[in-house]
Amino acid sequence: MECKVYIERKQNGYEVEIHDPKIVEQNRDPSSKRPWRDPKRSYVFKSVKEVLDFLNKNLDKALPMDEYSSSFDKAAGEIDGK
Repeated sequence: MECKVYIERKQNGYEVEIHDPKIVEQNRDPSSKRPWRDPKRSYVFKSVKEVLDFLNKNLDKALPMDEYSSSFDKAAGEIDGK
């Protein structure tokens, strides 16, 4: 899954582009009857403060923890007795 956030300066502000992880998962579900949807979402903000507020509220959702990393960390913790 693409876990990226793009921020681009525009003439009248900033554009933030992220991939919606819920839509990505729906697209990957072979039993889903829904048609494929583009998970890319764009948001426009007038100031850096608005961009940062948005990112503070949504960054964890937009960039979920890598399943491999979390599984590895859990397994390593079990080996270390944690």
